[in-house]
Amino acid sequence: MSIALNIAEGAGEFAAKEKARFYRMARRSATECATILDVVRELQLAREEQLEEAREQLRTIVAMLVGLVKHLDERGREGKPQP
Repeated sequence: MSIALNIAEGAGEFAAKEKARFYRMARRSATECATILDVVRELQLAREEQLEEAREQLRTIVAMLVGLVKHLDERGREGKPQP
């Protein structure tokens, strides 16, 4: 839930620097989720197929967040206003 909340908060910001800050927090939350999946695996609370699907979703989310942050950082360096 933390990932989605940080993305929503970033989307509500106007300044690129602030948007990027929240998207970075969302990325860190995704890393926390990956650790939770490791614990779930260790405790055998889910099937391996379920865990792999969740890991793949996290990889996709992280890739999108990294792309957003890079884009915002580049725009910020160029001094372009955000839409």
